[in-house]
Amino acid sequence: MTAVIDNTVEIARSPEAVFDYLADQGNEIHWNPDCVSMEKLTEGPVGVGTRFRAKWKQGPTVVSECTQFERPRTWQYENGGPISVVLTVTLERSPTGGSRMTSHGEWTPHGWFRLVFPVFIRMMRRAERGVLENARRALEGRRDVAVTPATR
Repeated sequence: MTAVIDNTVEIARSPEAVFDYLADQGNEIHWNPDCVSMEKLTEGPVGVGTRFRAKWKQGPTVVSECTQFERPRTWQYENGGPISVVLTVTLERSPTGGSRMTSHGEWTPHGWFRLVFPVFIRMMRRAERGVLENARRALEGRRDVAVTPATR
């Protein structure tokens, strides 16, 4: 039993700027109010194999690992726990010069969590729309990121 959550948002920043900020999961603590803690466990720059110890309000602490990293087009993180998640994010340049970001999450419950999963996944569908909107607002509000021509 796996549920898929897909969302798309337009961001008035280049795909490179969006990728550089959001593919580093360590930044999530700054823009996602549901992110309680985020600790990088590996050395060096973010890329395939980078791991974070992550805690969100909705669940236990998990280890999240970057399994795909292709700047500036796509990245993927996978984590375990009572619900394992494979989150793939893709970016493309939008017609306005900014970015169209698509988030594709595959959520799979384990153990006893399968019993409450239908209710949980309905809540997460609403929450994930808000997560993308928070990411958009954070990026568009950053003064250290170049504004795309459409927003000048």
